[in-house]
Amino acid sequence: MMALGTGMTVLIVALGVGLGWIGGWFGFRWRHNGRIFSESDRDYFQNLLFRAETAEAKLEQMEPELTRATDRANILEDSHRVIQEELANERQFNLSLNTDLSRERAHRKFLETKLDDQAETLNIERRRLDGELARLAKRIEEDNRRLTESLLTRQGAGEPAFAAAPY
Repeated sequence: MMALGTGMTVLIVALGVGLGWIGGWFGFRWRHNGRIFSESDRDYFQNLLFRAETAEAKLEQMEPELTRATDRANILEDSHRVIQEELANERQFNLSLNTDLSRERAHRKFLETKLDDQAETLNIERRRLDGELARLAKRIEEDNRRLTESLLTRQGAGEPAFAAAPY
């Protein structure tokens, strides 16, 4: 019995929903008899049409400005690109200058080292030559002293100097 009651309830509900849909459809068709949109819809669409026309007019007014702005933007882009290229060239030039400067510094350091080595060698040679000159001067002084003594002793002997040489 319960199944019969549930089946009947479902049948009645389905029949009610179906009749509701059909009644709604015929009511809608009768209400809009020949017209799809209501009066408020017509006002809405007229307002949309007015807004679209106004937007088109504003767009036509703005087109010259947009064209000028586009031209300015293109000019700015070109200027920016040129400046970026110049900056890249400057960076490359600075890198080459830094390379040259590093090379010159290395060469200068090499020359300074070489000059220091040569100055040190020159000082060593100068000291050696000074020592040799001092010894030579001492020997010359001793030789002069011996010659002077020998001349004095020969003059004291009374012999002529030319006869003293053994030939």
